[in-house]
Amino acid sequence: MDLEQQHSTLQMEEIVNALMQAMPGYVMVLNRQRQIVAVNHAVLSASISHDLDVLIGMRPGEALNCLHACEGPDGCGTGEHCSVCGAVQAIVNSQKTGRQDSRECRVVLGREAGVALDLQVIATPVVIHREAYTVLSLTDVSAVKRRELLERVFFHDVINTAGGIHGLASMLMEHSNLPGHLESEYKQWLVVLSGNLLEEIRAQRKLLEAERGEFIPELTEFEVAPLIDELITLYRHHERTPGRILMRGAVDECRITSDRSVVRRIVGNMIINALEATPPGGRVTLSVVCGDQVVFHVHNPGEIPRNVQLQLFNRSFSTKSVTGRGIGTYSMKLFGERYLNGSVNFTSSTGEGTTFSFSLPV
Repeated sequence: MDLEQQHSTLQMEEIVNALMQAMPGYVMVLNRQRQIVAVNHAVLSASISHDLDVLIGMRPGEALNCLHACEGPDGCGTGEHCSVCGAVQAIVNSQKTGRQDSRECRVVLGREAGVALDLQVIATPVVIHREAYTVLSLTDVSAVKRRELLERVFFHDVINTAGGIHGLASMLMEHSNLPGHLESEYKQWLVVLSGNLLEEIRAQRKLLEAERGEFIPELTEFEVAPLIDELITLYRHHERTPGRILMRGAVDECRITSDRSVVRRIVGNMIINALEATPPGGRVTLSVVCGDQVVFHVHNPGEIPRNVQLQLFNRSFSTKSVTGRGIGTYSMKLFGERYLNGSVNFTSSTGEGTTFSFSLPV
């Protein structure tokens, strides 16, 4: 049965159409080739075309204008990013097993840079007039994921700073005979870090504003080198990463105009993620290169698996199973690119290790 016949057959099934329109969220009926043969009104309103005839024959990612839909040799479902797409996995597994499959996926909208939908996907096999189809239900859970994200980022950043305070306090307790000048320095840093903790708590308001598109950076001119020294002190004795060595690499002297607290958070997340990915005894190096742009580099010797690389900056993706950890990459991208006009990227390979880079206009 060809595509036109399949569409006509489903159009005549009044019960099927009534159920599709009654279901919440986006509903599509796909044939064996994962092509759309019917949709509900919600899909029509959200798709790249409000004309049903245009959508017939498309695949789900193409209809929703997924950023990666055209990367593969045969369109949606065949690109490298599609290999980690929950929607593709649910459809294929449902067709293969003949059973319902439920997963989560994230669709980055190609027409609006930075806008993405977190979707709960349910693929259900059905046979109509001896022809096998898949009913694909997509429910937008972006609000739920956004709330979970905010909770994770809050605890992630606060624990980072509290860990630095605890590390310094432990050193003061363990070494009661420290030279006077060193003890005074550590106490001074405890005051600084406790102030930073309060700053981190207040900064969560900024994240709420950023998620709503309402954040306005507080631009000031500042020296880069003192910021690097501050970060080195904060994370060198972090309790979550004992035995790791944080090194200060080459740091060019320069001044930049940006939101210092946001820059500090982005680079801090780069550091803590690198330390957590490094085994005890391993080294993480922080360096800065200044030119037309200032570029912060954080390097560790490990390699990120390719399937993780493809999802690394997703709001709903975490490499950690424990709530409250591993969420820093999303906030780095959100603040660094959308609000500071910078760029957050990484390279990772077996021989070279992993380097995260954050570049900003001077």
